[in-house]
Amino acid sequence: MTIHKAWIGLTSVLWMSSTLLTGCMEKQPVLSVEKPPQAVTEPALPIPTPNASTLPETKEPEATAEQPHDKVTLASTETPAKTEQGVTGEAPKPSKPKIDISEPYTQAKPTLLGLTLKTSSAAVEEKFGKPKEQFVMDEEADPITVYDYKDFLIGFSTEKKVEFIDVRSKELDPGLGGLRLGGTVSEVQEALGKPHSTTGLVITYKASGAILKLDLDPKTQTVNSIKLFAE
Repeated sequence: MTIHKAWIGLTSVLWMSSTLLTGCMEKQPVLSVEKPPQAVTEPALPIPTPNASTLPETKEPEATAEQPHDKVTLASTETPAKTEQGVTGEAPKPSKPKIDISEPYTQAKPTLLGLTLKTSSAAVEEKFGKPKEQFVMDEEADPITVYDYKDFLIGFSTEKKVEFIDVRSKELDPGLGGLRLGGTVSEVQEALGKPHSTTGLVITYKASGAILKLDLDPKTQTVNSIKLFAE
């Protein structure tokens, strides 16, 4: 009897434990792991290669009227600023005095640059302006004041009358029938006629109260100096 009761009690205990365990298992939620949906890949289609027959025709753009901003004009070019020395920055060349030969040289009335040996210093300044430089040749008897115009010199006596004229530039027409510095001996005689005296270095013409002297370059035999001075 004792063993039978003990068996019955043990069976009851096991049944109750089983019942409790089953109840707990039913109350716990069942976790399920869903698999992510697999991407459905479509089979790759071949890409057609274009050829000349299938390409669309491209048309060149039609010429249109020029727009104002498409034109390039000289007005858009900046001009260099002017300076005191000139447009390009170079020093301006000094202006040469204007030589007006109203009375060319003759033996009866010898002139040079249109001046006679009686022309006053005031008349010279009126014609040529102020000289670039001025100095005095100190002569004991009669000092001479010289006006230096760079291309020619003019000397004045104490009475302020022209004492001599010395031409030094080929660019000037001294008023000798077209003869200038650099002229040949034959050109001298063609313009002035036969000289009163001539050497390999000097050709001299005598006129009324004056002497016209032309110095020659000994190598080239061309005129390198023209002077008119009192006799």
